[in-house]
Formats: sequence, structure tokens, C-alpha cells
Amino acid sequence: MNVPRAFHLPGLDPAALGSQSLATTGLSIPRLHLEHVQAQWAELDAAARRWRRRSLAVRARVVARVARELRQAGPGDWQEALALSTGLSPAGLAAAWDVVFAPWDTAGIDALLRQEHAAGVAASRWPSRIVHVLAGNVLPPVFAMLARGFLVGAAQWLRPASREPLFAVCLADRLRELEPELSDACAVLWWAHGEPTEAAVLAAADVVTAQGEDATIAALRTRLAAVAPRVRFVGYGSRWSAALLSRDAQTEPGARSLARDIALFDQQGCLSPSLVLAEDGPQLEPWCQSLARSLADAQNALPRGALSDPARAGLRAWRERMRVGVALGEVRRLWEGEGTTWSVVLLASPRFVESPLDRQVPVVPFRSQEEIEAVLGDRRDTLQGLATDLLGWDAARRAAALAWLRPTRVAPPGTLQLAPPAWAQDHAPPLRSLLVD
Repeated sequence: MNVPRAFHLPGLDPAALGSQSLATTGLSIPRLHLEHVQAQWAELDAAARRWRRRSLAVRARVVARVARELRQAGPGDWQEALALSTGLSPAGLAAAWDVVFAPWDTAGIDALLRQEHAAGVAASRWPSRIVHVLAGNVLPPVFAMLARGFLVGAAQWLRPASREPLFAVCLADRLRELEPELSDACAVLWWAHGEPTEAAVLAAADVVTAQGEDATIAALRTRLAAVAPRVRFVGYGSRWSAALLSRDAQTEPGARSLARDIALFDQQGCLSPSLVLAEDGPQLEPWCQSLARSLADAQNALPRGALSDPARAGLRAWRERMRVGVALGEVRRLWEGEGTTWSVVLLASPRFVESPLDRQVPVVPFRSQEEIEAVLGDRRDTLQGLATDLLGWDAARRAAALAWLRPTRVAPPGTLQLAPPAWAQDHAPPLRSLLVD
């Protein structure tokens, strides 16, 4: 595997720094001390000042151009390394790559800036330094956070997840060719939570954003309060997504579209539907069969990434529980792909079944709004996205369902993952959430 490097520290000489192993990956990264952190921030600040001399309109056009050129170029030399680090198949990585950059076009960025301008965002309150603590192996948040920082003109430091440490470095590497000033204004380095490097980097920031499990976010918030209580913290915690379909929307094309949302990122993203709420009726079982065929087709065109032995064992155990459910009358019908590649589980009654992800899809039948509410309960509070087709419902019924569910993003099946720049992840406005006092 060709990995040019697993870090990006513009202006610093890696040979003059100590080295350490990046978690359990076997990759080597520099070990920074306080003086190195300070020197890196100084380098980033200088590049960010040069970048801020360009007007916001020019910065927006540059970000749109960079996104377009990255999208067209594809992973290139990083293909093999990124496929391994993300756990996606090569075809899955290609599809994911496109989804990362497609929304960041001129129209999408202009819509974001209009939204923020209308809300009274003052450029004088934008941060000069941002740290992003990333999580997981889903790629869109990495570029989205970086692009937001570029728009506000900040120096940025990214701490990638040990699970997927390379995409942010790949972006910085590509930016060196496409727009060197942007590459020079961002650093990428993993560190262990709680170590001195973390405290030194975070304490020098104006804003820290973080993504991950709720417990991880809470722990980082506590550490940040101890080392830098003045720093603004924006946390994005554990979230999930679903699909909501009326009877009339249960069609073959709809099944194909929803299968694409499910297959992208192997159902790992916060905008990946992990549960389908489908209005019950005689057409539901045939539609589930259409969804199963579509997931089988997706496996051929967009194969799922390789899984570890423990992960496959977990999927097999979940499947066995669903088979027991068939025998007990709790599951109406089960469709399965070869091995553990995919499954569709049509439940016999409205109840919540958590998906183990990796293209395993519970379908919950319902007949009323009250049944939806009973199924989800307080899980509604962490709902992120909703792939929605409510064909045949009147306006009042649609409004009532969406008002109770309160997703941060609503989109037709097949487009849920294409979140625009103006999307308020976790209900946090993209740029307003970065404002400092």
C-alpha cells in the first residue's frame, strides 16, 4: 500500500521531530512538543492571513473550484490507501468521493452565504483558529468542516480518527497542487486523547468542533473546559437516520433510490438510513422484495467493503435473531443476500429494531402517526436525516409527521447523503455556530 504520509504539518521538518505510532495502524507520525505546536500555529496563521486578504466572494469561488477539481480528479494515488482506511470497496470509495464534493458547487456555497448573511452573521466575529476533532470513516464531514473554515478565513488543525486517519491528509496533499495557500493554512495530525499535544493544540484555538459518540464529545468538552475555558466548543454527537414512506410511494424506482442511500458508506454515516418506516398495506411486502432486489444490485455495482471477522460474526448473530423472529411471528418476512452482504427485515408489527448497519435494513410497518411515535419514542431526539416520500398524504398529515420527527435534513430517497453546504447538522447553523465573542 502506498501511503505518502499520515500527517500534514506545513512549514515543519518531520526529520527534526520525534516519531510515534498512530494508534494500531502501524503508521508513523511525528511527536510534537509545545514549541512545535506553537511553531505550527504560527505557520498556519501566516497562511490564513494571506488567504483572508481575498474577499469572501473570491474565497467562495476558490472553494467551489477546488471542490469541483477534487471531484473530477478522484482519489488518484490515494485510492488503495483510502479504500483500506475507510473500509470501503474501490467502487464504494469512488461513489463516496463523488458525494463528498458534489454539493460544494457555486450554487450551494452561495445559498449558504445568503442564509448566513440573512441571519446577521458578522465577519468580525469569525474565528482566526479552528480545531476539528473528527470521527469515524465517513468522509463528507471532513471536507465540510474544512470548507467552512476556509470560507471564514481561519487557520485550521484537524485531528483525524484513528479508524480513518488518511482522508484529511489526502485533501491537504491535493490542495498543495490546487491552491497552496489553503494547504498551508491547515495542519493534520492524530494525537491520543488526553496527551499534552492535545492540550497545547486545543488551548490555542478560538473554536473547537468535534464529531463522535456522545460520551467522546462529553469527555472532550470536559478536557477543553479544563485547559481553555474561553474556547467555543461545537459538538456533533451520535445521530441516526431513517426513511419514511407512504403507501403510494412504495414503488420499484423508490426502492432503487433508497437502496443507494443505504449502500453509500455501507450505512455508516449519520445520514445513512438505518430504519425504514413504511405505511402498511398489501403492497408493502412486494415493495420490500423490490428493496431486496435493489440491494442485491447495489452489491454487484457498489460492493460492500471488507469486514473483520468479529464484525461478520456480529452480523450473523443479528441475522439469526431475525430468523428466530420469523419463527416466533415477530418478523413477517426476511430477505437475505449472500453471506452477510445485505438483508431486509419486514417486521410483523410496529416496534423498534436496531440495525447493525452494513446494509442490514429493518422495515417497520405503521398505520398511524401514533404508531410512529410509539416506535421511536425518545430516539426521535437523535434523528438526523429522513429520506421521505409521502405521496398521497395531504399537507396536514405530512406537516404533522415532520413536525414531530424534527429531522435536521429531509430529502427524497437517493439524495439524503447529498447534504448541501447550508445543512444545519445537529441543528447547528454551519457558520453561525463558529462565531466567537
